[in-house]
Amino acid sequence: MAESSIKARIAALNLEEVHAPAPGTKPSYSYDAATAKKKPPPPPPAQRPPANQRQQTVNNPPILSNAPTTARQLGNQPMVADSPRLSPALPPRPPPRNNTASRSTPRQTPILPPRRPSDNCSLSRRESNESISTVASGISTLSLGSNRTGTSNGNGTLYQVRAPAYNPSALPPLPPKRAPEEKSATRNAMKSNRDYVPSHALAPALSKTPGLPARPSLPPRQSNAKASSPERPPLPERPTPTTNNPTAPRTNRVIAPPPRKSPLEMGFNNKATEPPPVPRNRPSFSAAPDTAAGAPPPVPLSSRPNLDAIMASKPKPGAHGSCLICRDFSGPDQHAARFPREHLPSSDVGFLAHQLCSPFSSPTDKARAIFTWLHHNVDYDVHSFFNGTVSPTTPEKTITSGLAVCEGYAGLFAALALKAGLQALVVSGDGKGFGHTPLEPGQPVPAFQSNHAWNAVCIDNGEWKLIDSCWGSGHLGCQLKNEGYVRAFNPSEFTKSNDDFGSKHFPSDNAHQFRNDGRVITYEEFKRDDMGGRVQGMSGCGTEHGIDERSIYPSQLQIKIRDPVGPPVVRFMFSTLCAHWDHVRHGKGKPYVMLLSVAGRDGRNTKYLPFSTDGRTWWLDVDRLELGAPGQKISVNAVTEFCGKDARGLSYETWNNKKAYSCQFGVLCMWELI
Repeated sequence: MAESSIKARIAALNLEEVHAPAPGTKPSYSYDAATAKKKPPPPPPAQRPPANQRQQTVNNPPILSNAPTTARQLGNQPMVADSPRLSPALPPRPPPRNNTASRSTPRQTPILPPRRPSDNCSLSRRESNESISTVASGISTLSLGSNRTGTSNGNGTLYQVRAPAYNPSALPPLPPKRAPEEKSATRNAMKSNRDYVPSHALAPALSKTPGLPARPSLPPRQSNAKASSPERPPLPERPTPTTNNPTAPRTNRVIAPPPRKSPLEMGFNNKATEPPPVPRNRPSFSAAPDTAAGAPPPVPLSSRPNLDAIMASKPKPGAHGSCLICRDFSGPDQHAARFPREHLPSSDVGFLAHQLCSPFSSPTDKARAIFTWLHHNVDYDVHSFFNGTVSPTTPEKTITSGLAVCEGYAGLFAALALKAGLQALVVSGDGKGFGHTPLEPGQPVPAFQSNHAWNAVCIDNGEWKLIDSCWGSGHLGCQLKNEGYVRAFNPSEFTKSNDDFGSKHFPSDNAHQFRNDGRVITYEEFKRDDMGGRVQGMSGCGTEHGIDERSIYPSQLQIKIRDPVGPPVVRFMFSTLCAHWDHVRHGKGKPYVMLLSVAGRDGRNTKYLPFSTDGRTWWLDVDRLELGAPGQKISVNAVTEFCGKDARGLSYETWNNKKAYSCQFGVLCMWELI
């Protein structure tokens, strides 16, 4: 019974440990890596502290209820500082037990029932009500060496039955062993009985089959064990089939296979077919038309499109296709003029961008439409600029008010371009605009100052193009006449190369220079480019005349009359905007006659000297002393009106042979004589 008592005691301990947590197991709602070795026992459920009062360590995640916004994760809402931090729901715990106060105290052994004498104990079986081993063992008493068995009659009375004593002499004798020959005969007889299959009587109609040979009987099985599987006798040979005649005997009648046919005879599209008959009214291939009855009329060749004319209307590949200066922007310019700001249903940037750019597939045409729309609908805010009241604005506010400074132009252009699917950005930096004063020789370069804003947009072929929609929309008029802002379209701020654009724009970030020559110029080089003053073309230099102001020479604004170092003859020269510029196709018509006005040796003999030209370049050599007196100005003038008529297309021969005439001039550029 000692073994049974130990098992009962273990079972009782297991009953106490059914719902108890395993020793050393941490709760699922907290983890303390720094104190993992200590493993303090958790408090009882009734004394569990709130989750936000747990002991913090260096590895525990911080409680973000009072943390700054930068310490919180993206998308998480901050918690209220006065409310405790919530913890995840836990499953209900079993009620506390009195015999286990805490995990730190040693476990007390449960009190066992009083032990009964072994003579009065019963080994009766009972079903267990718990998921553990039963206290009483079900092993048979015979295996334990006991000589009694126990049964109960239900009233508690125990009947004991004693087994008889073991006596080997009283056992019955064993049967005699059989000889090996008898075993073999018995085994063969059993096999023959197993192989015997009783026959069944057949119907009279099927009992006999005419024409079939009788099946030979199998030889009898030998009784020897080695010959238990005799070889099967060969089957009789079948008669050779001779014919398929149905009257032949059944034994000789065999269905012969059909004759094999060649694949070429099975119709796999390899048979020559006869062509269909030619209709009588089919036109002949002869050059002369068939005038027979029913013939169709000849195809009219005069209505066919002219392929040469179609190819001539398309843009030619090469330099013309990539040149923005001579590109035809009449489509985007005319389309942009159809959406005045006052008639827009709302100031939505996306709606305006869709209306302006959706008809065009080229990124360059989309950017040009936005550039032209700003010229027609946004004016420079002169009042705020001169009074120092410029305030930050938004694209929607610029559309509503129609007023902006350079930052407003650039911001609205970038917003419209991005909504149209273009890549664009706003670039800020130093611009040589209104109030710019060139450096004097020897003057130090001042510190960098950002005073202007423009745009960079990605156009066709992934090229980043610098544009200035503010300077392209107009300019400030004469302040003495109080003209204010003059709306004048200047497309050169969209079409000029990035190198020429960089002569008046220097970005704050050198990565935004986007020069075509790949150079990155310094701020000092930018400021000294026009040191002493650089000659500039008038507002209609490029628009009216198609002249590139960067090609005007001499490039310096001031010319010395008496220069011991300079040559005695001064060459004046300028060229068109690009090498393939056509004044009629790309400009406003045939070019004007260009004249240089000089004052003579003493400054009192004014003359108009005509230039020599080949249609793309104009040049003229003049004696330095014949230019005029110091303090005077000389200029390049275009004859815009001759004898009361438009002077476009006027020849130099007609101008040189003039007698009585009247004319008007337009100034192209001007120099100062010193």
